[in-house]
Formats: sequence, structure tokens, C-alpha cells
Amino acid sequence: VLSKAFGTILHETYRVPWSKIHIIPGGVDISHFQPNLNRQDARSQLNWPQDRLILFTPRRLVHRMGLDKLITAVLQVKKHVPELWLAIAGKGPLRETLEQQVRDLSLEDNVKFLGFLPDEDLPVAYQAANLTVMPSQSLEGFGLVLLESLACGTPALCTPVGGMPEVVEPFYPALVTQSADENAIAERLIDFLTGRLELPSREACREYAVNNFDWTAIAPRVREVLLAPKEA
Repeated sequence: VLSKAFGTILHETYRVPWSKIHIIPGGVDISHFQPNLNRQDARSQLNWPQDRLILFTPRRLVHRMGLDKLITAVLQVKKHVPELWLAIAGKGPLRETLEQQVRDLSLEDNVKFLGFLPDEDLPVAYQAANLTVMPSQSLEGFGLVLLESLACGTPALCTPVGGMPEVVEPFYPALVTQSADENAIAERLIDFLTGRLELPSREACREYAVNNFDWTAIAPRVREVLLAPKEA
């Protein structure tokens, strides 16, 4: 399984013994997701504003992803960081509802729906952002987006849901919010974007991802488990 959190579900809910559970994290393609552009050039490629603090989140637009919570958090953060700009990539059934929420909160200048973002543009988008945000509310087994962002040199903030804390806590505990609600998300965003808390450097993010989640090192661990002799 990808995380201790998922392993615990297997053990406690489905009574799978721990001896049969192998915890191997997901991996990231560090050659595809890499910091090969400066932030200004990345923003130019995507036609994103150069003079804003930018949050990025690639998410399917469904309830469990917590985008409504993030948009509400943006309203709070805007009071401290007026130039904040949130770019949301992805498609899904909640788009119209979320767009209406943005209008109701008068956040049209602070939130942009990008729609589907091609795979080749994802590394560019991570590098264009100051911070990636994963505001998931449930069912987040691992959180590959976190790894992709870190491999591109961009810090990634997440809620304490599923396996996501296991990805970023060993690296930088402050990148996990206190809870999954909008107030906790807003509080931590304000801390980082106003400089109350320092974000980890681009180099540190990249080094952590490469040293711990390079897919070429993770894949052999999966192979070892799959090919291990089975008990009679």
C-alpha cells in the first residue's frame, strides 16, 4: 500500500494482518517533474501574472477535494495578501457551483479556473506557483501532486487527510495544516504568504523528492514484494 494510513484501514477494517501489509510510497518521475525554469519564465509560458503571489492546485472538481474550503480560505487570506491569485486546474461536475461561489464572494480577480491542463504543462504550472495546495477532505490515499510539486522545487501545503502528511511531515511539518477546515487552511496560508513562516527553498524541495521518492528507486521495491515467495 502507499501509506501507513491506508495500511491501518486494511488492518483495522478488513482484518488484514500487518505481516501481509507492505508500505511502499508512491514515486515521481523526477526527469519530467524538475525545476528547469525560473518562476518568471514559467509564468510567461502560461500567460500567468508576474506580480502576484500564486497558489496552484490541480484537482478533479468534486466534493472531497476541498476546493470550496480553499476558495473560502482565499477570501480570508486576501485581507492580508490582496494580490493573491489561485489557479485551479481540472475538470469536474462542481465547476459551475465553484464558479458561482467565486462570484458570490467577489473573488473573480483572485481565482482562475484553468480547466484541463495537459501533462506537459503541469511541471511549468508547479514552477510558476509560489505554493501548491492540496485541501483534500477525505479519501486521499497518498497525494502524488505533493511529490510532483516538490520535485519541481515548489513547496506543497496539504490538509491532515489520508496519507498526505506522511509525504510532507518528515520534510517540513508546517506544510500540513492543523485541520481540514477553511480556517486552518487560511491561517497557514497567511503564515507562509506574509512571511510569518518561511517556506522551504526550491533546492530543499527538489532534494527531498529526489532522495525519497524517485520512481526508479521505488519501482524495485514494488517488484520485490510482488515477486516474493508466497507462504503456503
